[in-house]
Amino acid sequence: EQVITERAVRQFRDAAELALSRRQHWTEPVFPCDSTGDFNDPCVDTFIDTFVRRAFRRPVSSAERDWLLAIYAATKGQMTFDESLGVLLQVVLQAPAFLYMYEAGDADEVHIDRKLNDYELATRLSFFLWNTTPDDALLDAAARGELSGDKLSQHAARLLDDPRAEKTILRFMSQWLQLDGGRLHHPLEQTEKDPDLYPEFDAALVAAMRTETEAFIKRIYSEHDGSFEALFTNNEAYVNGPLAALYGVEGPADPNTFKWVTLDATQRSGLLTRAAFQTVLSTRTVQAPIRRGVWVLEEALCNQLGEPPPNASDVPVVGGSVDTGNGTEVRSVRQDVQARTTEGICANCHGLINPVGFSFEHYDALGRWQTNEATSKQPINASGELKASDVDAPVNGAVELSALLAQSEKVKRCFAKHWFGDVFGNVTVAIDKCSVETVGERFRATGSMRELMLAIIESNAFRYLNVEEETP
Repeated sequence: EQVITERAVRQFRDAAELALSRRQHWTEPVFPCDSTGDFNDPCVDTFIDTFVRRAFRRPVSSAERDWLLAIYAATKGQMTFDESLGVLLQVVLQAPAFLYMYEAGDADEVHIDRKLNDYELATRLSFFLWNTTPDDALLDAAARGELSGDKLSQHAARLLDDPRAEKTILRFMSQWLQLDGGRLHHPLEQTEKDPDLYPEFDAALVAAMRTETEAFIKRIYSEHDGSFEALFTNNEAYVNGPLAALYGVEGPADPNTFKWVTLDATQRSGLLTRAAFQTVLSTRTVQAPIRRGVWVLEEALCNQLGEPPPNASDVPVVGGSVDTGNGTEVRSVRQDVQARTTEGICANCHGLINPVGFSFEHYDALGRWQTNEATSKQPINASGELKASDVDAPVNGAVELSALLAQSEKVKRCFAKHWFGDVFGNVTVAIDKCSVETVGERFRATGSMRELMLAIIESNAFRYLNVEEETP
């Protein structure tokens, strides 16, 4: 049972008032007639049949229609027609049918797993792919009973072809890559770097990193059929002048102009070798092999490492001149990580983390290629090893690592599980666990992000509602 606080009610009211006050910015008309004219009863009926249907994501019931018409009637003689429509709009935007996604499923079914009705499916589908209410075409399809039939995938394909679906993909990918922050680092836009070491690092460069990553993902989705392998292996990049300089390629002279270029295939391969990803998984001064290794093991392979021991140091490893207790010595970041983590209880997890994290050593704290470290000045050693996967092998650098990850069935299943979790939350019931396996197997076979999303939509977990057994 969810309790609504007085504060929440005020926030709903304020949001409704704000929406009305910004009507000059509406991208499409809400009121189906000239609201500045005389009172127009047929216009109100059309408003209920169109806008309110969209807002409630289903046909308006007769009781709801009577309720709204009573409010409208009460405003006559008290205000203008425009003000009256404004009151109706605010009422609709504060109605429970708009604020909450209510699902009951087919009440006639006696099973714990109830089949969702067409309007419930339309709502799930639209919020999954567009993060908004269903459009008229989807609601019309629900009215015809097509979504609970064999045309669900057909309508899903239409939504996937819409640019709004790209926003959903970008949001998920940004979370998966931890560009929006993680346990040990800030979001990309809040990342800080040492200005003495990285004078070129500023908000404009960060924005270019974000732009490149999003353009790359959209290109893979639209022009490479959403190929999962291409996410790890494609070396095209969308750069402006400053970002081109960071990558060591020729780019536009104008920092506001972007173009597609091909990066050095010996240095760059897919998302994990790009500036945005490497920047967030670095410290203020140097690369962070531990953070990078943890990401591969937990986010790409779905291995659960658990929390560090209570006595683990949270001081970033930066290399350079290090106090050893018997004087000082110059260590590379790799050497310093090894010195701190290869003994005692730390060695258990770091025996997996360090080898894969070291494969990224050629990328400094901005993701720029380095042959010698900025702090220690020592030559880079990017040899490593991928463990705890289905494609375990020694690697020399992140390009080789990316090629392994692209071919890993375990990585594909992990990626599918992340998508599934993003849609449904924690997977706890039997139908969901079964659907995870089915979706993961289809994605493993196709390697297509588009097919992955269609598999989720066609799964029993998407089409059915799990209802807890009632106790007598």
